[in-house]
Amino acid sequence: MSATRERVIELGENLIRTRGYNAFSYQDISSELGIKNAAIHYYFPTKANLGTSIIKTNIQRFEEMVDNMHSRGFDEIQQLNTFIKIYKKSHREQKVCLVGALSPAFDTLNEVTQKELRKMIDLILQWLTNILNSGKQKGLFVFSELPENRAAIIFSSLVASLQLSKVVSTIDYKNICLSIEEDLKV
Repeated sequence: MSATRERVIELGENLIRTRGYNAFSYQDISSELGIKNAAIHYYFPTKANLGTSIIKTNIQRFEEMVDNMHSRGFDEIQQLNTFIKIYKKSHREQKVCLVGALSPAFDTLNEVTQKELRKMIDLILQWLTNILNSGKQKGLFVFSELPENRAAIIFSSLVASLQLSKVVSTIDYKNICLSIEEDLKV
């Protein structure tokens, strides 16, 4: 992958996570990089191509993170904590997560981009469901609802509270994350 293409993806993701998908243009990226819009169109003919590539890049990062945790022998608690750290980092950087940024614009995304966003969400929810189920079977987690329901509660709590904390300064995001972790402990 060329350095320019990687930088375009990186800047595009940053703009989505700070401004929103429909609030940036190729001009924002080209100005930052000091290149012409045509150079961006070379790699991404449309904004939809860029959006889809950004999601695919995030899917790849997520899969690499999961593989890395497995290869390092992380238990379910360590895996959940690692996942939550992603959201804490986003909060420190005053960014929303990609899912939280793209979901409000879902109806304006093209079909391919919508499909990739659904794929990303399904991947995260399935992974969360699996670690919750496994952790519960091992006695590491305690919860009464189905693992897939608890996974949806955790994921939606992380995404929504991250967005809300940008608007409401009194929300203590770190304590919300801590509550998610503590609520599952035996």
